[in-house]
Amino acid sequence: LSSSSAASDVYKRQILGLPGREKGVNAFAVELEEYLMGLAMLPSELARLCVNSVVANDYQFPGEISKFVTELNLGFRALNLKNDFLRKKFDSIKYDVSKIENVVYDISIRSLNKK
Repeated sequence: LSSSSAASDVYKRQILGLPGREKGVNAFAVELEEYLMGLAMLPSELARLCVNSVVANDYQFPGEISKFVTELNLGFRALNLKNDFLRKKFDSIKYDVSKIENVVYDISIRSLNKK
């Protein structure tokens, strides 16, 4: 969330401690469908983090989470999903976006984000 974008291939390799590309061979590969599945599961965890950050008196972070998840949702809308499980996960993103927006709305109604 700090960079407001998904991690690059090089960054993922560094974090996981994996070797880079050697002699034109990709030492680390994730299938596109699996990567999309991971991204589709991320909003539900971020929705929980959003609520927990409010409990911890961090009222700015839910706004950042909301922006990121909204952009992620827009990206999934541009795809033509044929995988049933991936399609169901995409549908659950809509509910996660709504949950996060409700938290951000509650924060703004109570004027907590100005503190």
